[in-house]
Amino acid sequence: MRAFLYARVSTIDKDQNPEVQLAELRTFCQRRGWTVEAEFVDQMSGSKSQRPQWQEMLRRCRRRECDAVAVFRFNRFARSTKDLVNWLEEFAALGIEFVSLHESIDTSTPMGKLIFKITAAIAEFELDMLKENVRAGLQHARNRGKILGRPRRIGNGEKIGELRKEHWSWDRISRKYGISVSTAKRLARKATKTGQKRVPKPPRNSKKPKS
Repeated sequence: MRAFLYARVSTIDKDQNPEVQLAELRTFCQRRGWTVEAEFVDQMSGSKSQRPQWQEMLRRCRRRECDAVAVFRFNRFARSTKDLVNWLEEFAALGIEFVSLHESIDTSTPMGKLIFKITAAIAEFELDMLKENVRAGLQHARNRGKILGRPRRIGNGEKIGELRKEHWSWDRISRKYGISVSTAKRLARKATKTGQKRVPKPPRNSKKPKS
């Protein structure tokens, strides 16, 4: 079995060393008689989806350059349970096994496959509960008469122009209407242009009255 090893350390904790993870992963592969085909290490937060070494590993997995992927623990590899399940399903479609040492999951064994199915069911349950809680919260807010959605920005360009003539500062105007200074200026400019367009122009052929 050709194995890819993946390790990730956070930039928050400067004392973390990826070798701690890789050493245990190498020992595991040696016990199983697996060949370590490549090692991938990222040093960044797990919340970031753009992890260079992680993406390179997945690219090579899709080219079927390995038979198994081994990680130290779930949170070194995936950002959520649902994320983990999605990747494990892709690995299963590619014929690639997955091992997480800390959680004792090894999909190359019958017990590991069972645990994976349980994990997938839990992830689906968590997602359903989250959706249900969100819907309940929205309905509760509606019942209380709360208007949902993004609040509409309120501002009157003509009124802003009048306030400016009264020597109101842009900051004071923006606070009054709850809008940004740039938005207040834009509304004022728009109102000025609209007012100029409304001023009637004299006809071209009109003659001046005789004195």
